[in-house]
Amino acid sequence: MAATDPGDAAPPDARSLASRMVTAALAGSLVVALVAVLLGVPLVRGVAQSQSRDELVRAVDTLARTPRLSVQLLSKERTTVGPDDRRYGLLTAEGGGAGSALDYLTPADTAEVRRTGTLSTRHRVGGREYLVEARAVERGTLAGRGTVVVGVQPTSGVGAATGALLRRLGLALLLGLLAAGVVTLLSARRTTARVRDAADRAHRLAAGERGLPEPPPAAVREVDEMSRALTALDRALATSEARQREFLLSISHELRTPLTALRGYAEALRDGAVAPDQTTTVGETLTAETRRLDQFIADLLALARLEADDFRLQTVTVDPAELLTSTAAAWQATAASAGVVLRVELPDRPAPFPGDPVRVRQLLDGLVENAMRATPSGGEVQLRAVQDAAGTALSVVDSGPGLEPGDHERAFERGYLRDRYAAQRAVGTGLGLSIAQRLCERMGGSLTASAGDPTGTVMTVRFDAVRGPGTLGA
Repeated sequence: MAATDPGDAAPPDARSLASRMVTAALAGSLVVALVAVLLGVPLVRGVAQSQSRDELVRAVDTLARTPRLSVQLLSKERTTVGPDDRRYGLLTAEGGGAGSALDYLTPADTAEVRRTGTLSTRHRVGGREYLVEARAVERGTLAGRGTVVVGVQPTSGVGAATGALLRRLGLALLLGLLAAGVVTLLSARRTTARVRDAADRAHRLAAGERGLPEPPPAAVREVDEMSRALTALDRALATSEARQREFLLSISHELRTPLTALRGYAEALRDGAVAPDQTTTVGETLTAETRRLDQFIADLLALARLEADDFRLQTVTVDPAELLTSTAAAWQATAASAGVVLRVELPDRPAPFPGDPVRVRQLLDGLVENAMRATPSGGEVQLRAVQDAAGTALSVVDSGPGLEPGDHERAFERGYLRDRYAAQRAVGTGLGLSIAQRLCERMGGSLTASAGDPTGTVMTVRFDAVRGPGTLGA
């Protein structure tokens, strides 16, 4: 049975982005609606009560300013029923009066209205709440001096008005929820369509497809960034795979050359085609090709170790003077046999720097070997230590033909210089400088290439200086 890719099946509780967006929008709208209701009910009720009282006040004020109506109420001596079960009454200065509205006045209310000529209060009678307003009749009217008009209105009308307003508010909120759901659903479908397209592109990239067409810009910034990131990933993968193919071709060619020589001489020895006096020459050739093959395999292993997560460093304080002196001593014999002068230049007090001395020595050995290969007989290779405000710099300078303009920036790409100059000069496996740069980066340093003066190439390694005794730089 074929194994199932974990990425092919969604978790059991997974939900679509569109459903989550709609749910979030509806939940947010519902919260807004609930808050609106909680805040709106007291507000609407207060407004309705205020409007009801204002209407009662206007009615009472009108009666107090109208002598004919006041006298009519007093003469009839009966209850006057108005809108919304509104009741009126007249309270005379002598203590008499007419109208059922007077039944809602307490002794305290009567004393208050006789003293001030006005009253605005509310009472609960028989389980119902009533608004009570009273105004003194204006002087000079036929009603007589000290007469008071009393108006009473139950608040049940306020409840009905509040209920009507709340029903309208609820309908508006419901329509708002529906509109929010529809708009969010349309927006979610549009957004998730781009997300699904991005996921499809990612699956196609994972399946090995390259050069996918770039989608049009998206309306959502994050989705557009994701699409552009996938496009950049597509290009990066294409570039990386192209470099890998070139690297594999280079490895194949590099391995085939010494193997061809080894096989040719082995067949010649098997067939007895090598004369006894040529055995030493053939042996030397076989040894050289074997050494070349071994060096190439060692470079591949070093590169693989640098890429591995278990690459370890032993960081201590490194003395640049001691490091350069020991390196030069190790390469003096090789330099002498090649007719190359090897010199060390040191400042008066080169500052120590943090690093792994074994790895730094490995880095310098690779740079010196590259410089030796590029320097013709009679030339010179220098090992320098430079101290400045930026830290400690170690340089390996050769007096070879140097590099063409623009090649210094690409000098550390795998196989670039080898392919560029293989037909012009002696080259290595194409991995040495790449290994040196990766090794330098793993130690927290930087490796750059620049043109020498007047010719040659300067390879510069830079590390942070140690800030104090026994303290390693960051």
